[in-house]
Amino acid sequence: MTKKPGATRRSTQVPGQLYGYSLQITRTVAHLLRARPGQSVSIEHLDDVATADPAGDTVEQDKSGLAHNPVSDRSLDLWKTLYNWMLAIRGGALKQETNFILYVAQNHHGSVIDRIHAATNQKEAEALVLALRDEIWGPAPKRAGRGSLPKNLRVFIDGVLSASDEAVALLFMNVSLVNGSGDPNGDLLPLLGEKALSEGALEEILQHLLGWTKRTIDRCIEKKIPAVVDWDEFNKQLVASAKKFDRSDSLLPSTRAEVMPADVRKELRNRTYVSQLKAINCIENELVRAVNDFLRAAVDRTTWSERGDVVENSFFEFEDGLQRAWDSQRTRVEIEQRGAIEEDRGRLLLAHCMGLQLRLQGMDIPAYFVPGSFHTMADTLQVGWHPRYHEILSRNTSHSTSQSEDVQAPIKEEGDEP
Repeated sequence: MTKKPGATRRSTQVPGQLYGYSLQITRTVAHLLRARPGQSVSIEHLDDVATADPAGDTVEQDKSGLAHNPVSDRSLDLWKTLYNWMLAIRGGALKQETNFILYVAQNHHGSVIDRIHAATNQKEAEALVLALRDEIWGPAPKRAGRGSLPKNLRVFIDGVLSASDEAVALLFMNVSLVNGSGDPNGDLLPLLGEKALSEGALEEILQHLLGWTKRTIDRCIEKKIPAVVDWDEFNKQLVASAKKFDRSDSLLPSTRAEVMPADVRKELRNRTYVSQLKAINCIENELVRAVNDFLRAAVDRTTWSERGDVVENSFFEFEDGLQRAWDSQRTRVEIEQRGAIEEDRGRLLLAHCMGLQLRLQGMDIPAYFVPGSFHTMADTLQVGWHPRYHEILSRNTSHSTSQSEDVQAPIKEEGDEP
């Protein structure tokens, strides 16, 4: 392609710089999600990102790792970071209790940084200092390897390893390598999940928090003041967004369950609730929808119970409500439609019951749950649709009861039957 006159090529560094700024915003949110009342998190103040705490700050250098491994043994990024931290300690900008995090968005490692990360006490850290001097500079007293290092790298390595054993060991003891999965924003979701938020709301809440944090930091930069975000203000946003996006306290989420054609065919052949529908001349589409409602409701009951979303007694109360509603609707149909044929009265009773809206333990439920629950009760003849359903279907009671014992079992393929 011919270059247009006067056109200038965009710098290839711009995407990397933009990603670096975005990464710092993401890591600021990560720190805020781990912070406690009274703490604050800053960006480009004490370090790339830092959590301020009277007991000891946590400072972090952030590396994207997109183009290269920033923590390899001869990485300029690695040794420059360690050098700057050493200067900050010497200059009094950072306390001895400071924790140092080297965050890499990708799963990059190196022998030097992994060994520094593993040194958790003074004895281990001092032994590592001595070992690195011998490995990188060469054995004392000549240190022949020192002069072979690239000049720009040697400045930082020498700046670190030339410090006293005690000073370098103190730094190494407090340095941690933290690796991301390659998806920094996605890595925040488990942290949000620890806040007792429903899984379905996490993404929306996260996007709100990321946007709010960026706007807060941008305003600080515009005012030319340190970009510091208080935990208390952040937590207000977390609570507000949870109220807006998380309906877990008022909505029971549908369980993901795929109903296979084999499951449908099996139910259509063997279940009493299907026979109940056939007795009032329901068509094929109505039967298939009933099977789907029945199976999905069964999976939901099991999932909600196992997760503790619904206590057992609430299911009993819900079923009692269905029974009362069925009694009421049956009486109404029998009075109002006394002259209609039995099958039509049964279809009208079914339509009234399928359209009922009830809540379970004070929470909204998926649209299929009431119909599915009615079909569960119809399977054991607790309710029925045909005015003489007991007379017509009682011969199948024992057969349906034995099968209904496992209605909350996971949906299986037809071939799984013994």
